[in-house]
Amino acid sequence: MGDAKDKIRDEAQNLTLKLMDEVAPPMYIWEQLASGFKHKNFRSREGVCLCLIETLNIFGTQPLVISKLVPHLCILFGDSNSQVRNAAISAVVEIYRHVGEKLRFDLCKRDIPPA
Repeated sequence: MGDAKDKIRDEAQNLTLKLMDEVAPPMYIWEQLASGFKHKNFRSREGVCLCLIETLNIFGTQPLVISKLVPHLCILFGDSNSQVRNAAISAVVEIYRHVGEKLRFDLCKRDIPPA
């Protein structure tokens, strides 16, 4: 997910989503992917956020434990790379679309402003 070429990153994401659909439950795959939120390559961190957005759009929140993923996104709000920060914010917005006010309470617990 951190390759310099867009095509390779897209195919890596497609493979990951296909694995979630045909091989293992989405949360199992996300337990393996979670280390990508801390990867040294900014494209990898961004790619993991974008993959989370696609996962939510395809599978919804039912198969995921969102509370395990939100802390990783909160850390990325302060990332040195603006693309990663934007991807993390987009992922949180997507989560909010799916779970609503539950997310706001979770963010307040982590001292993130509700806005």
